[in-house]
Amino acid sequence: MLFQSQYRFFGTHADKVVKLTAEFEGQHKLFSFNHEVYQLAPIVGFLYNRKAEKNREGGKDTSIFAEQMSNYKDVFHFNYQLIMLVDKNHEPDFDTRVDKAFRFYGTDKANIDEELYESYVLGGVDVLYEKLIENSKAPEDYINNLYAFLKDFETRYGQIADEIYKLCDYSGDKHV
Repeated sequence: MLFQSQYRFFGTHADKVVKLTAEFEGQHKLFSFNHEVYQLAPIVGFLYNRKAEKNREGGKDTSIFAEQMSNYKDVFHFNYQLIMLVDKNHEPDFDTRVDKAFRFYGTDKANIDEELYESYVLGGVDVLYEKLIENSKAPEDYINNLYAFLKDFETRYGQIADEIYKLCDYSGDKHV
């Protein structure tokens, strides 16, 4: 079952996670811990429609220890459920997506869904690395890349968030 034990990134993905969590200019980091990359990567992978397979190129690995996985399992599980609910390409039928998100998790029926989730995690690591690290040579490049990534994200998905916000009346008790 996902999120119950240590998680390991291997090969090129391990190298990318190490670079995403590395300090630049001796004191700044984009991500402080591997688990922070793991929290964001599946959402980015899904939204950017990027999947990747595990590889062991270079023989490297980096881990998220079992204690950290346990501490953040609610967030990880929420991300898993969210992706299962909204991934119409993987499962077009809404009722089946609900089953995948809530009923099948932790059973043999979830094996293919867990593999899909893992591919989004790794694809998201690729996107984060490409957008934030790949062409950075100086400290200001990291900041500029982060700004460009957030701007791209806002352009792609900000309008959707604004539309959802408008559907809700946050000034009172009325919700649509």
